[in-house]
Amino acid sequence: MTHIPIKVYGINLLVRMMAEAPADVRVNCPKGSPIRYGEVVARGDGFDEGANGFREMPDPSSIVAFEESAEEVEGHYFYVGLEEYRVIRLDSVILSFPQQ
Repeated sequence: MTHIPIKVYGINLLVRMMAEAPADVRVNCPKGSPIRYGEVVARGDGFDEGANGFREMPDPSSIVAFEESAEEVEGHYFYVGLEEYRVIRLDSVILSFPQQ
């Protein structure tokens, strides 16, 4: 994995997108929306806007799953080399689990 010297704030996560779902966990949406997976590269401090409340954040190197509508991309994205990275809000995450 490439080291990316990027700082993430609040309840946002920087994830490296995975081309395929992990072999051991697959999430299915009953509405048929695509589920995307990414590895957490960096995370914010867990305080929401205005620092009114703390939210637990997935650990770095965890895999997160999130729903993405067919019409638009979830979060902000950029590329480093050929790898896609996204900045997504914690609210978008359906589940997270440690990488085996």
